[in-house]
Amino acid sequence: MITTIIFDMNGVITDDEDCHELATERAFKEIGFEMSPEIYRKFCLGRTDVSAFKDIMETYGIAHVEINDLMASKTRYYTILVKDNLKIFDGVLDLIKRLHENYNLALTTSSTYEEASAVIDLLKLHPYFEVVVTSQDVQKGKPDPEPYVLTAEKLGVQPDRCLVIEDSENGVKSAKAAGMACVAITNSEKPDRLTLADRIISAYSDITVDFISKFNA
Repeated sequence: MITTIIFDMNGVITDDEDCHELATERAFKEIGFEMSPEIYRKFCLGRTDVSAFKDIMETYGIAHVEINDLMASKTRYYTILVKDNLKIFDGVLDLIKRLHENYNLALTTSSTYEEASAVIDLLKLHPYFEVVVTSQDVQKGKPDPEPYVLTAEKLGVQPDRCLVIEDSENGVKSAKAAGMACVAITNSEKPDRLTLADRIISAYSDITVDFISKFNA
């Protein structure tokens, strides 16, 4: 029986990839590296900053800066940008409020704690999420199952009681590897990249109590 709904953040709640990309571009420009859109897409989409930045630094021989300093710079730019440019997907706030009436909710994101906190503050989501797990809470990010396994542990709930809402292939892989049901919404990727999900939807209005009850069968 599903008792818990776990939301991803970027691409599920927030339509903010442009903020992440611009923040990353500015952080790397500070150290003299030009971040092209192609490099960003290849290394950064659907990954934690620490994994992506480490691979970029190794690939392009960037050795004159500490990765923690680079990540801090990117986070600083993101929190500035998101204050005036945060976009959210249609219907997601209403969905969170509706589901909160019947289920325990959590947030599991590849963003840093500071980035997630900025979004939660701006959208006033504090009352809704019992647990928030960020990239800084885990050793391995998505598609590894660790983020969702840790979320279940913090909630004190078995993975098979959890339904995850994801938008990316890596996120779906993470949720399924953790032993959870997963609904994928086509906010970011085409359906053919989300086929590991139990259900694929195109609008949040599809997610109802009746819809979720079908996962209990």
